[in-house]
This record gives sequence, structure tokens and C-alpha cells, in this order.
Amino acid sequence: MKQFKTVFKFELKGMLQSKSMIITTIVMCVISLIITTIPSFIVWFGNDDTGANSEVAEEFILVYDNEELEKTLSPVLGETAYSSQDDLKKAVSNEEVKSGFVIHDYNNYTYISYDRTIDSTEQIMFEDILAGANEQRLFAQEGIDSTKVYKIINQPIEYDNVILGKDAGSGMVIAFAVIFIMYMLILLYGNNVATSVAREKDSRTMELLITSTKPKTLILGKVAAAGLMGVFQVSAFLIAALIGFMLNKVNYPQLVLDMIQGSMTLDTLVVYILFSVLGYILYLFIYASLGSLVSKVEDVGKAVSPITFLFVFAYLAASFAMQVPGGTLTKVTSFIPFVSLFTMPIRYMLTSVPLVSILASSVIMVLTVLLFAALSIYIYHFGSLNYGNRIKFKEIIKSFKR
Repeated sequence: MKQFKTVFKFELKGMLQSKSMIITTIVMCVISLIITTIPSFIVWFGNDDTGANSEVAEEFILVYDNEELEKTLSPVLGETAYSSQDDLKKAVSNEEVKSGFVIHDYNNYTYISYDRTIDSTEQIMFEDILAGANEQRLFAQEGIDSTKVYKIINQPIEYDNVILGKDAGSGMVIAFAVIFIMYMLILLYGNNVATSVAREKDSRTMELLITSTKPKTLILGKVAAAGLMGVFQVSAFLIAALIGFMLNKVNYPQLVLDMIQGSMTLDTLVVYILFSVLGYILYLFIYASLGSLVSKVEDVGKAVSPITFLFVFAYLAASFAMQVPGGTLTKVTSFIPFVSLFTMPIRYMLTSVPLVSILASSVIMVLTVLLFAALSIYIYHFGSLNYGNRIKFKEIIKSFKR
């Protein structure tokens, strides 16, 4: 136990003093604060601009093909600005105006613009007003009371939503955020642990460590330190997000508040923490053991590539689970330990999951972590003093069976 504490403190101290780790944590916290302040930015800088844009959008630059059109539509759309389509084109080319409309008929027009932006709503607004004016004209021609027609068409439908299970739409944002955080966390610290082990072998430090400390103690200390450091970083990120959310809560749309409060319940939080922590530890053990199979730091990428591909598959399965949380693939992968750290919490948040399924998946995950912890310790011991070619995984499995 004393040796474990020594290794754990040494590894944790090294991570805490790492400039890259400190900078990464600060950057993550700043990004978190900025993201949670976006609703306030929209309120601070969006209100005046939106109002100004609405006024400009309603003052259309118009050209009418004939006097009859101008006479009937000018009270709705506005007066003519140029005498002809060519004059409007010249004005737009010279950037005197940004855009304009040439009205040929009640349901036919030409839109002329210099630069057209993606967020432009001017043409949509114009079409709505023109279509409304044309409808009024046609109703009048047929002797139809347009007021009664619109009253019938816009008859409201009253309804009540009774959701006995889970509302999948309310947890999508949180599910995506958790997937992204865990994805970055495991890749970052998994490669960190693997590189640390390979560096000790490369510098021959491993020979000194093995003589004074058991391999089991070394790998457990490294995994525990990396795991705790990851928890520190995520906690800092979440605290920054919570601070930003509380400071800007008043500017959040009610729909977003309802989504957050409705999806992140206590039981959902427990499921997320349980599977995330177990999955995180599982991958750290595997990365640490694979790092001991190489003798040079340069070979770490090749050694960990199989588990990295597996982890990427888990990420893709989680992305699919968010779209189809009740699908067969989501249900199956929620019992596969390498993937269930993502899919089971998502499935639990977005759909109703029986307690038996949660317990079964949890037990499978715990047993898998224990199995791979034992296997990783063996691999670490097997490969710690090997300085030849990279050990093949088949050889280790055969040795482990014996």
C-alpha cells in the first residue's frame, strides 16, 4: 500500500505540474464559460440588430412592371424605387442598394442581389407578403370572405402530451456533450498513460522501478493517478459550465431550461457517472498495458491503434444511439463493455430501460474491468523488461492461459 501511494503521488504530481495539462484545463474552462454565455451574447448583441434588420427587410426596393400592379400592391409592399429593371441592376452593381425585387405579376417576380448571404430572410418575407396579397385578390374575385377562410384554416388544435416514459428530445444536447467529453478524456489520458510507460522503458527507468516496486503497484498507481487527474479536469470543466449557466440562466430560453431540468435527473446522473468511470478505467488499463509492449516511444501509436479503432467504433455507436435510442443495435451494444459506457447512459436517458438491464450491464462492466485489470497487470509485467521487438498480443494471450 505504501508503494502504491508513492507511485500514485509521484505520477499525480507530475501531471499536476505539467504545463500542457494546466493550459488544457484552463482552455477547457474558458471554452465552457463562453459556450454557456452564448444566450447572453445573443441577448446583448442580437436585440438591436434584429430590430434594425426587420425594419430594413420590410422596406423592399421595388420595381413594378405596370401601373396597375403598383396601384394595388404599393399599399402592402411599398412604393416603386426605380423606373425599370435595368436601373435596379445598375444600382445593385454600383452597391447603392444591396438587393431589390422586380414584380411582373401577382405571383411572378425577379430577385436581384449583389451578394446573397445564407442567413438572408428578405426573399422569404417578400414572398409571404406577396402571396398573401395575391390570395386576398383571388378571394375578392370569387366573392369569398377571406376572413372566414383564414378563420377556418387557422383553427387551433388543442392537445395534451402525456409521456409515461422518457422524452428523447429533451436529452440530446446533454448526451452529445457527455459523449464528446468522454471521447476526448479517454483518448488524451489513454495515450498519456501508454506514452508514460513506453518512455520509462525507452529511458531504462523501468529496470530500476521493477527492482524496487511490483509491476502490479506501478500500473495501478499510474492508472489511478491518470484517472483522478481526468476527474479533476472534467470537474473543473463542469464547474465552469455550471457557473456560466447560473450567471446566464436568466437569458436562456425556457425550452432549453426545460430540456436540462427534465433530462438530467438524479438517477440519470448516477448511471452516467457509473458507466463513464468504469469505462474510463477499463480503457486506461488497456492503454497502459499496450504501452508496455513497445520499447520506444515512437512505437506507441502503432501499439494502441487497435484499441483506438475500437474506441472510435464505440463513439460511432453512441452517435447512432442518440438517433435511435430504442433500436436493436443500441440495445445490444449497451451490454458490450467497450461500448456500453456510451450507449447504456444514452439509452437510459432517452428511453425507458428496465432495472434488470441496468444491473446486468453494470455487472458485465465491473467483471470486464476486473478481468482486463488482471490481464493488463500481467501484460505490463510480461512486457516491462522486454527490450526486443514489439511483443505480439497472441503470445501474451497464450502465456496468460498457461
